[in-house]
Amino acid sequence: MPTPPHPRQKLNTIALACCFLALFFPPQLSRAADPTQETAQQFAQLGHCKLESGKVIQDCRIGYRTFGKLNAARDNAVLMPTWLYGRSSELVPLFGNGRSPSHLVDTTRFYGIAIDALGNGVSSSPSNSPTQHGTAFPAFTMRDTVEAEYRVVTEVLGLYHLHAVTGLSMGGEQTFDWAVAHPDFFDLAVPILGTPRLTSYDLQVKRIMVESIVDDPDYKNGNYTTEPPLKLANLFGNLVVTTAEFRNQATPPDKLQSFFAQAESPLPIDANDRLWQLRAIMTQDVIGPRSLPEAARAAHPHFLVIVSANDHLVNPQPVLDWGAATNAPTYISHGTCAHLILSCDAAAVSTRVRRFLAEAPN
Repeated sequence: MPTPPHPRQKLNTIALACCFLALFFPPQLSRAADPTQETAQQFAQLGHCKLESGKVIQDCRIGYRTFGKLNAARDNAVLMPTWLYGRSSELVPLFGNGRSPSHLVDTTRFYGIAIDALGNGVSSSPSNSPTQHGTAFPAFTMRDTVEAEYRVVTEVLGLYHLHAVTGLSMGGEQTFDWAVAHPDFFDLAVPILGTPRLTSYDLQVKRIMVESIVDDPDYKNGNYTTEPPLKLANLFGNLVVTTAEFRNQATPPDKLQSFFAQAESPLPIDANDRLWQLRAIMTQDVIGPRSLPEAARAAHPHFLVIVSANDHLVNPQPVLDWGAATNAPTYISHGTCAHLILSCDAAAVSTRVRRFLAEAPN
């Protein structure tokens, strides 16, 4: 096995093969995963999934993987939804025996469930729908995704209570949706770099991400026959997940052109899938007409809040306000890798998450 790269060299290497939000994991973390914990990709066939809009996803399916074992009471399950563009296969390093810095969920104690969000190319998506292919696929929201996941947990896995829900980025946003939509269904919530509602800054960033796809001439209004490379969208996505300090330290001037070539490379995800998930994120708002403290206090699970002070993709202030309203323990990471929090602060994050899952009161 080759020597893992120095942390300042990680991002350039990873960007060649992964979606920019799958960059949470530097190579040494993925290598440290316990392969005995992984189960095969599974699918829950849900028939029709009715959406908030009144439209329906036909032949709706949700992908998932499980880790560890259920206890006798069947109440030790920890659910982890995927992040933006992410797949359950990329969550595998987060489950294990707790001996790796990447293990958020100790599978010697908990039954882990990694679940694929709508639109990620594994669960029902524009790219894989047999009857609603491409632009015919209906728009969905974060709440729609969570309701499909709830059906998997209850109808397919036969669980009627979870110990916890946790996720990173869009997975953290789904954690908030779970807490509001099903406030008594689980005990603990750990949103990592998520938000209960997008700020104006967040929406500006997401709009640029959307428009850089839609305005690309190769996108062809979603009716492309060859996957568009989306160089500008990829470059911008790479920009907002880190900081200026990280980029300046990780990429010396003589390596910049090589970095650009890597950062602009096509991602292994369908362009319409990307766009549908981005637009779903832009609907994120579990607060509604209430004040944030009112919404936070109405969510019954105990929260552990984890944010990055330097996050340029998801503004941390709404999450910090949520934590303050509920007296939730809070960890603020000051690592320069920002939204790629596990690339430079994995041990601090995973230690806190494992301790919270093990010790927090039910």
